[in-house]
Amino acid sequence: MKKLLAIVVLGLFLSSSVFAEEIILRCIPKITTVKAGNKQVGDSLWHRVLYAKFIEEFDLTKSEKPIKSIKKLNLYLINEKGKKDKFSMDNGNYSESGKIKRFDFDDIWETKTYKSYFTLNINFDGGSWVASGNHSSTEVDGDQLLKNIFSWFGKCYNLDKKQFKKPIKNDEFVKSVQ
Repeated sequence: MKKLLAIVVLGLFLSSSVFAEEIILRCIPKITTVKAGNKQVGDSLWHRVLYAKFIEEFDLTKSEKPIKSIKKLNLYLINEKGKKDKFSMDNGNYSESGKIKRFDFDDIWETKTYKSYFTLNINFDGGSWVASGNHSSTEVDGDQLLKNIFSWFGKCYNLDKKQFKKPIKNDEFVKSVQ
């Protein structure tokens, strides 16, 4: 009886989820344009890491075919020492059309003396992953407004779980992929 119950439970579990897929990407951003602030074109930013876990499951209220959905999605920044910090963006979307895959994020943050708007786009064109973003911030410093407005672009690399759990320093990672 216990074996039969175990088989039924296992069958239900397997029928509700077809497969799980993970994507772990580390992107190397370099500034491409500067409209305001003290950044320079070509400057490196902290690396961006995307962790996405997908699951294909049946949802008969939507379709008789399995539907791919995001089970878990996290963003991280890797500083120059290799420390991984959680990075949150308010709004995030994932879309897929044929071989094209896109993650799009944006975030707005405002206080009385600080205002910022960020975008992050990570795209797969069927051959490679790339990332781009925009940064716009205004800060009150005494009686002055300090502005930083720049855009960046970078190539992304697939990571395995070990590389994700114990990231290396940014400069070491750049050397390892060149």
